[in-house]
Amino acid sequence: MRNKLFFVVVTALILAAAASPAYAQATNPVTETMYILPKRGMNEQLENAIKAHNAKYHPEGPYVAGLRSVDYGAKSGWYVWLMGPTTYASIDSRPDKGAHDEDWNKTVDPLIEEYGEPKLWELDANLSFGREILTKSGHYDVWAIDVKRGEMERFNELTGKVKKAYESMGDRAFMVYRSMVHTPGDADVAYLTSYTSLADWAADWKVKEAYEKLNGAGSWAKMMTTWNEVVVDFNEELRSYVK
Repeated sequence: MRNKLFFVVVTALILAAAASPAYAQATNPVTETMYILPKRGMNEQLENAIKAHNAKYHPEGPYVAGLRSVDYGAKSGWYVWLMGPTTYASIDSRPDKGAHDEDWNKTVDPLIEEYGEPKLWELDANLSFGREILTKSGHYDVWAIDVKRGEMERFNELTGKVKKAYESMGDRAFMVYRSMVHTPGDADVAYLTSYTSLADWAADWKVKEAYEKLNGAGSWAKMMTTWNEVVVDFNEELRSYVK
């Protein structure tokens, strides 16, 4: 009896560890993000200053950084500065003192009105498709999704089927990221889907047709029913790469 109880306890601990962020850190690429609001009329200057800073201190490699503009959504007019994809070890050892901080404080910070809170997002590679497509598109639609407590398994199953639909089409990215620092009422998961222009964004992407081709007639409506059962709500933003 004692041996059986020991086995049950150990198994439970292993499963809990596998579901924890600490376990996921070993394999999944992570991206750190932070919203930045420029001072009025300083958008172009801020873009140029951050691009110059990134070229000096965040080139290709473990400290690679980029900038995105929020074109539409609740934070329209803000930017998102991000570092990654990288590792937690690289975030620990990133340049954040001396010349790096001096450069940011002198060339970038004077152009910033407000900073948002930094966040950590891990890529879910198993549920994602088309990273290169996303990069080349120049624009992407972000859905920051609040999943109902206890419904993540059903949400993941739904997401896997949607990913396969995008993969079958082959012309649009479908990337999935998971928020690693829990905040009550905030997003748990983010979907990123690519587009090339607003006209392209507004067009019919034929995702429903691709989904039903894989899962059968009427399966899209069933998926939407499940979505409403497992999702609290989502926050949408349209973003562009700043190059």
